[in-house]
Amino acid sequence: MEALTTTLRRLAVLLVLLAVPSVVFTHRLDEYLQATLVAIDPSGIRLQINLTPGEAVAEQVLALIDPNRDGTISPSEAVAYAELLKRDLTLRLDRRTLALTLTASAFPAPAELHTGWGIIQIEFSATPGPLAAGAHRLTLKNRHLATVSVYLTNAMQPGSGTLQITKQTRNDNQSAGEIEFTFYP
Repeated sequence: MEALTTTLRRLAVLLVLLAVPSVVFTHRLDEYLQATLVAIDPSGIRLQINLTPGEAVAEQVLALIDPNRDGTISPSEAVAYAELLKRDLTLRLDRRTLALTLTASAFPAPAELHTGWGIIQIEFSATPGPLAAGAHRLTLKNRHLATVSVYLTNAMQPGSGTLQITKQTRNDNQSAGEIEFTFYP
């Protein structure tokens, strides 16, 4: 009986979500949405960044990604754009700046980016070295295309039982934030 009740509740939530106007599920077309998920692990840190240019700013973003304007994003153009983004990111662990390494990227076709629905996915990693036991503070700042961007930043639930996120704080537009965590080796 309890399983049926749980199933009915989930179905009711799904129906409510479907009844909500679709505007809730979209981003504004005149902004560049930069959503960063921060994964902290004893062996390193990953930044998974989803970049969604709205229709009104897509051309400005594409000018940086596809500078030769041939309508395709070559592997070298993808890497160049990821490096441009990386220069606008600052990652610090306990006030020590960490070097970011590009670990993955996926770019949709420029035509899809023009619609406002295309999502660029870029992942960076950092290896801070061995973590000392106790409290730590990770700080992330994103200055990439600040005049047209909106930001979201959040910590992922650690996969390791030896780490616990204790606090997250962000500035008003979430272009900068701190994640406090404790490491129990």
